[in-house]
Amino acid sequence: MAPAMFVGIAAGGGGGKKEVAEAEELRRRNAELEKEVAALRAEVEAARRRAETAEEAEERLCVQLGEAEVEAVELAREYQCRVHELSRELAAARLIASTSP
Repeated sequence: MAPAMFVGIAAGGGGGKKEVAEAEELRRRNAELEKEVAALRAEVEAARRRAETAEEAEERLCVQLGEAEVEAVELAREYQCRVHELSRELAAARLIASTSP
């Protein structure tokens, strides 16, 4: 859209030096702005890729954390069962020790 405006300005200006200079200045500025926009788009794309990578890493970490939690619960249950078993054995041993002559 902007290049069409520049053509209209240059064509409708009557060909005066001032109008031609202004049109050239506008073209130069437009080219600068297009370069800046391209650079910003590249930055945004790079940021988007970094965000996607971070999101994927977060998902992997969440899965690993979930697996670690499951393993921790299983170990805690095993240890709890072992403690109860040892407590029963100790109670039985104390009972035997207290009843023997």
